[in-house]
Amino acid sequence: MVGNGLTRFLAMPWIDPLCLLGMGWILPAARCWAAAGSGDVAAFAAELSLPHVSSDMADRVRQTAELRQVALAAQAQWIAAAFDGVGDLPVAERYRREAAHTYIGQRLAYLWFARRNRVHAAKLDVPAPHEIEALIDTYGDDPDAFFAPWPEPVAIERSQTIEHADVKEYWLRLPSPDAPEDTCWVHVYEGHSKNGAPIPSLIFGHGLAMEMEMMRGDMRGYRGLAARGCRILLPDAPGHNRRVAAGQYGGESFMCRPPLSGLLHFQKSARELAAIIAWCHETQAAPVALGGISLGALTAQVAAQHLAHWPAISRPDAMMLLTTTDKISSLTFTSSLAKVSGLGTAARKAGWADQEIALLGRFTDTVGPAPIDPAKIVLMLGTRDDVTPYDGGKRLAECWNIPPDNLFVRGQGHFSAAIGLGSDPAPFGRILAILKAQIGGSGQ
Repeated sequence: MVGNGLTRFLAMPWIDPLCLLGMGWILPAARCWAAAGSGDVAAFAAELSLPHVSSDMADRVRQTAELRQVALAAQAQWIAAAFDGVGDLPVAERYRREAAHTYIGQRLAYLWFARRNRVHAAKLDVPAPHEIEALIDTYGDDPDAFFAPWPEPVAIERSQTIEHADVKEYWLRLPSPDAPEDTCWVHVYEGHSKNGAPIPSLIFGHGLAMEMEMMRGDMRGYRGLAARGCRILLPDAPGHNRRVAAGQYGGESFMCRPPLSGLLHFQKSARELAAIIAWCHETQAAPVALGGISLGALTAQVAAQHLAHWPAISRPDAMMLLTTTDKISSLTFTSSLAKVSGLGTAARKAGWADQEIALLGRFTDTVGPAPIDPAKIVLMLGTRDDVTPYDGGKRLAECWNIPPDNLFVRGQGHFSAAIGLGSDPAPFGRILAILKAQIGGSGQ
């Protein structure tokens, strides 16, 4: 996470409206790209409710399908190298990323097409409020039960290891507890232990539609963080990276049935995180931090609020939440991203209002004291953030009594605050200090 002049230039509030505008263009383009994945031109037109498709666009649809097949083949080759020991893993990883990068990058070829045809940001199937009555009746008075970890042990398999001079690199795979056919992947960078001492772990979740695992190189810089003496675990969130269902793009599954799809995303993620936390505790006698940025932070926050009844081995020892807010349920209407993507408008047309949204708030919104010792929670907020609104983040910090040393408030928006971590990763330094202090380390 080494910053430079360009990073500091981009980490200014002027970038936020441009990023939001870009999301308003990219998501519909991604919807077209996802619809093209089968290569069936007639199905592509039907999926997007188009009367016809030009010959040039038909060629592009078929090219998209070809790139998808190349990416899938590269993923299969990578699995063979990573988990079956067949082939050269570093070579397979580079090839996988290259093929995925090329395939995902082609969504930009649909920008103008999506704009001209007024394609929506997601394939929406918004449930009416009465459709969640059974869920409310069953769990409304006991949300903890809704997020309870899966009662059966979850088998986690570790891949072959790539040995670097500064870290070990490997992957984990586990069947999602709620859907065994859906594999959860976790990319791990593990720093070298000094004198055999245990090293702490940080499980860090990515943002909505952020698919760095499908791009060239280590764009996030977590390898350097791990080299400071910790283990960084980067799970693919449901519906992202290698977990995207055919016909969807990364993050669409979170948005397609607002607000219910978001709630189910949090439930599924919580159960996966419980298993990953337990694995960390089982493999290192050291503290584990649960964290993330944007959607990753919201996911960690929701999970942590229901951990009181989790087995001790599945509970985090510390937390780091970057760009978060307290009333998560209300984001359907209050988030600028929901507005630019049309999700809030679609939900209101389906009959959702503040009263109905408040019922889901029992499952997701922050109430009461911090789930763990506030001295072990790090928050970063942007005062101009309107994606996960700053006012809610401020209330969260006050509600949880976050110590001043653990609270990073920056005069930035949602996107500029995230970019700014490249030049000023102080929140990461703080969580490492907290974790290492728990095992007698120096904190740096």
